[in-house]
Amino acid sequence: MKVTSSVGDEHGLDNLVKIADQSVLRAIGAVNEAIIGVEAGDPDAAKDIAKYMADLNKALNTSFDERKRLDEHKRKSGELGGGEIDFDAAKSEILDRLARLRATRDTA
Repeated sequence: MKVTSSVGDEHGLDNLVKIADQSVLRAIGAVNEAIIGVEAGDPDAAKDIAKYMADLNKALNTSFDERKRLDEHKRKSGELGGGEIDFDAAKSEILDRLARLRATRDTA
């Protein structure tokens, strides 16, 4: 059993991400059921779609926030690397953008 406290222990973050992801799946299911209801001609189902979409949006935001917290905790604890920068790809992207800017300047 992992012990957590109210002062910021991060031991339960994995579990919170799983719960948030399950909420997203349930919200998607509710939206899907409402769409099926609309397709079947249920007039009340159309009213429910907006509510279910709002619920889905909230669930997605919660899921993203919990994932972000988990990733931040893992970075701080060394479990997750900071990532590597591909300088060649960055240079290529910068040169491409500069070329597009020059091309638009020459057409004006």
